[in-house]
Amino acid sequence: MSSIADGTTIPLLEKVAAFGERRSTVLASNVANIDTPNYHRRDLPVQEFERSLREAIQGGASRNDLSTGPAGLPAELIHGREIASPSLTYQDNSNRSIEHEMMEMTKNLSMQSFAVTLLTTQMGMLQAAIREQA
Repeated sequence: MSSIADGTTIPLLEKVAAFGERRSTVLASNVANIDTPNYHRRDLPVQEFERSLREAIQGGASRNDLSTGPAGLPAELIHGREIASPSLTYQDNSNRSIEHEMMEMTKNLSMQSFAVTLLTTQMGMLQAAIREQA
C-alpha cells in the first residue's frame, strides 16, 4: 500500500534533514577537537549524498529507496570520513581550521533549515487538504 506522502517530496526532505543532523554532529566533533594533537577533521560525503538524491529523483524510483541505514540514509553516507583540510597541516600533525569548520556548520544549518521549512509547509498543505475533506 502506498503512503499519502509518496506523491510528495516529504520522504526526500526527511532524508536531507536527517543528513544535516548527522553532519552537524560530525562538524561539532571537529570543533570540539580543534586543539587535539594529531586530530584530522572528518566530514560526511555531501556530494555523494546529493548524487544519491538526484539519482532517486531522476530514476523515478520510490522516494524511499534511499532508506537503507540509520536515519533512513544509506550506511555509507552517515559515517564521518577523514578528509583533507583546505588549510595547512600544523606541526602537531592536525589539519584544523576553526574558520572553515564554522563556515561548514553555517552552510549545513542553512541546508537543514531549508529542508525543515519545506517539510513544515508541505505538512501544512496536507493538513489543510485533509481538513477540507472532512
